Amino acid sequence: MERQFKHLVTERKTRLDGTTAEYECEGLVVEPGKRAILRYVIDRARQVGDVELRPGVVTIAHYWVDRPYNAYHWLDRTRTVGLYISIADRTVIEATNVSYRDLVVDALLRPSGAVDILDEDELPPDLEPGARKTIADALEALITNGRRLCAEIERETRNVLRT
Repeated sequence: MERQFKHLVTERKTRLDGTTAEYECEGLVVEPGKRAILRYVIDRARQVGDVELRPGVVTIAHYWVDRPYNAYHWLDRTRTVGLYISIADRTVIEATNVSYRDLVVDALLRPSGAVDILDEDELPPDLEPGARKTIADALEALITNGRRLCAEIERETRNVLRT
């Protein structure tokens, strides 16, 4: 059963080298063991590919335990700036924590369905075969179903922001 929260949830990203980063987010929808939708407001300007993110841009982050990626929907008020897809595995969703292993490769997904693959050149040469397969499967899904994924994320974001 879906449980809606308006409380802090910690997002914990573990990098391949074992280091971690944690972010405090607002939990919008948390279904332990299944999926989560979190909200985070960007506090400093950043550049991702050709997308400029200014302070105040809202990130609606979508996580699933059964997908090889997380999706970060960037909104400038109500306008979609872009969708940032972080390829990941080992996703665990609990009531107050979302954790995953970041597999380095990311994608910038446009509402048109266009996909820009980022950071592939940063993969370590000794990456285990299982992680390489996860990355390949995720990239195939993003390239073949990018437009559908954009529509799904935008719909889910609109739904959760209405409640």
